[in-house]
Amino acid sequence: MLLLFAALFNGVVQSLNQTQDIIARKALHAADWQLMLMTMIWPVANFFSIWWGRLFERSSHKSRYFLITGIIGRLTLVYAVWLTTMSEYLVLLALLYASNSLLVPAQNSIYQRNIDPHRRARVYGITLSLSMLVSILVTFAAGRLLDIREQSFRWILVATGICGFISSALLANVRIQHTIREKICGQGSWKEALLEPITGAFRLLKEDKAFAAFERSFSLYGMGFIMMQPIIPIYLVDKLQLSYTNNFLAKGILSQMGLLLLAPMLGKLHDRTHPFRFISVFFGLLVVFPLLFVVSSLWQGQSLMPVLLVFLAYLIFGIAMAGVNISWSMGSIFFAGERDASIYQSLHVTLTGVRGLIAPVLGYAMLKIFSITAVFVVAAVFFLVASLVSYRDYRKVRKELRTVPAIGRDEDKLEASA
Repeated sequence: MLLLFAALFNGVVQSLNQTQDIIARKALHAADWQLMLMTMIWPVANFFSIWWGRLFERSSHKSRYFLITGIIGRLTLVYAVWLTTMSEYLVLLALLYASNSLLVPAQNSIYQRNIDPHRRARVYGITLSLSMLVSILVTFAAGRLLDIREQSFRWILVATGICGFISSALLANVRIQHTIREKICGQGSWKEALLEPITGAFRLLKEDKAFAAFERSFSLYGMGFIMMQPIIPIYLVDKLQLSYTNNFLAKGILSQMGLLLLAPMLGKLHDRTHPFRFISVFFGLLVVFPLLFVVSSLWQGQSLMPVLLVFLAYLIFGIAMAGVNISWSMGSIFFAGERDASIYQSLHVTLTGVRGLIAPVLGYAMLKIFSITAVFVVAAVFFLVASLVSYRDYRKVRKELRTVPAIGRDEDKLEASA
């Protein structure tokens, strides 16, 4: 029950994830390079997740980490009352996402240890739908409010921070079941504490080939996804000149309809399907998203058609991302098996930081050297390659399942799904 209430309050934070770049471009007049930096904050902050994951794994007082994220990452948004510059906005977002890099693996431990594996993704899908419902309602209200009074974005950020803190406080009260044998480590030296997560990450990828393949596919998808992020607000605000309401309708409402309506069903499907097969379908569907942006950019003169194509693009994007989000959060638990999923998920999150150093710069460079259209085309290629590689990995797994006798219930399910 606490997970459900936490998801409701976290929906307010999710609404900011969808609208922060529009606020930056329209209200704070962010330059192109500032949008690029803003895009890099989330993935780069995630780079530290492997260290947070180790701390969480070793701690006997896990609730404190949820409170830390609530205070440092969410409650600090109250400073927005005095916010006047884009630089201040970037600092607040940096605190938010740095704390999220701890919150994500910690929350995964709750799902792994407290929820039966055969209904885990379905439960996650339900909480995700509730979160998206709140996010959609808040996003619509925020868009209308900002069209009436643009400076009210400060109070929207304040409300987001308070709700985010409540969400973290609720998660802190969830008692994590210690059903998995934990590795108890000594304190060691500061050098060991710094280097062990890195060497452990490389060792994990080397030992678990399937998880390494999963991360390779997500890295390909992530390159396409992240490189578009600093470009999209430029296209929507400058080229299409959409209002706050229309921007938020596309990015914050239509883009989340898939999560709202399909997350429980897709969660149930994820429980019954191999992750490689699952992500190959949704990475493939995601190819349509940037291609519709390309088509909309070809329209000349005053026309409603480019706007309608963007709306359609975000509707398809929402369906595709419903599947991607579930796999992004639940896939690492699948590969972890009986091992601590927070370590798998922290590595999963950290790798977004690696591509976050490259992808926004690539998108920005292509914008300046070529055009907006070129960015969308290259992003579509990344999505397509990710889909094809994932499907190839699935076929390899299916072949192995047919040649090696299945042992246990999970293997039988995978063989049936194949």
